[in-house]
Amino acid sequence: MAHSARAGFSDPELRVALVLERFNPQAGGLERWTCSFAEALLARGYEVHVVAVEFAPEGPPVVAHPFARNFSSWREAQDIAAVAHELKVDIIHDMGYGWSGNVFHPHASSRVLNLSHQVADMPVAARLRRFISPGFRYRRHELRRTEHRQMKAARSVVAVSQLVKRELANAYEFVANRIVVVPNGVDTVRFSPGQRATHREESRRALGFSDETVFLAVAHNFRLKGVDTTLEALALLRGDKRKPRLLVAGNGDIAEYRRRADRLGVGDLLFFLGNVDAIERIYAAADVLVHPTRRDACSLATLEAIAMGLPVITTRADGAAEHLSAGNEALVLARAGDVRELAVAMQALLDHDFRLAMSEATQRVRPELGFDRNVARVIEIYRTVLEHRTPL
Repeated sequence: MAHSARAGFSDPELRVALVLERFNPQAGGLERWTCSFAEALLARGYEVHVVAVEFAPEGPPVVAHPFARNFSSWREAQDIAAVAHELKVDIIHDMGYGWSGNVFHPHASSRVLNLSHQVADMPVAARLRRFISPGFRYRRHELRRTEHRQMKAARSVVAVSQLVKRELANAYEFVANRIVVVPNGVDTVRFSPGQRATHREESRRALGFSDETVFLAVAHNFRLKGVDTTLEALALLRGDKRKPRLLVAGNGDIAEYRRRADRLGVGDLLFFLGNVDAIERIYAAADVLVHPTRRDACSLATLEAIAMGLPVITTRADGAAEHLSAGNEALVLARAGDVRELAVAMQALLDHDFRLAMSEATQRVRPELGFDRNVARVIEIYRTVLEHRTPL
């Protein structure tokens, strides 16, 4: 269990446990953030423990505490609690899976709400089958019970956007005064206009591009992040002389989406890259990030692209859009899944001068995106929790 630090502690004495399912930066945005955060804590001299199911083969030198994955959210949280109980640490910082965290940080917002959105997005017949399924009803009830306990237990709940804060406060009114908004941050040295300029020609050449306009999608869950919508919009632009192309970085259902692209007649305009280690090289090769997400608490891909000086197309369902001024550094779509609205935005960004103006506009928000600023804000929450005060 977490042990309260003595008055007058100095930061290097802090022992922190991070809780998540996969401590692997290749697994997604939450995982990439947590691995970077662990490295930042280690660099500050903290002792860092990680409670997780999966660990990357080569990751930061943390103290690993594995637990077994469980389909039941309640039993999984119990298993995490059993591991956490034995830890002699000052802070348990849970990313959304256990109920032992004094800092609870659900990067993807409410899992109950996410499940509801997933079902609402299904065809009518599939949706009805879910609603009448005893297994589904039990799973939803158990997830709600788990989440309620998580919110009750935490001294501070971290929301990665105002969008997430509203969702959590609406679902659990009792936690509203303990929610602190800390937007995600990115490495603005790794993701910078300078890196883009340095690697652009080499990266485009390696991918076989010359004067094409390259749109980039970064996603593991292709449907959630709107890759299906992007394929349909690309089909509407197929004949444009400015040669639109689409790169997809991420390990989603590549085979199925390749078939979709072929049916839409854009298979020759599409390139699947799978998992990418040096994602900054891919941003450098691209002209626009296209991220018409159906739901994103605070997309790291959006922030990384902006930090690189890359224009972005996203939606109001992306919490990262709160950083952006629509029409300047980004085009923010009113509705996810609207193919024509997306096609109009993509067509506008086929114009080189418009892209250049948007790229220059990204510099306005770059100072707000730094990862160090993000880390410092979380450490302030640690201090406040240890002093038994609720952050304002």
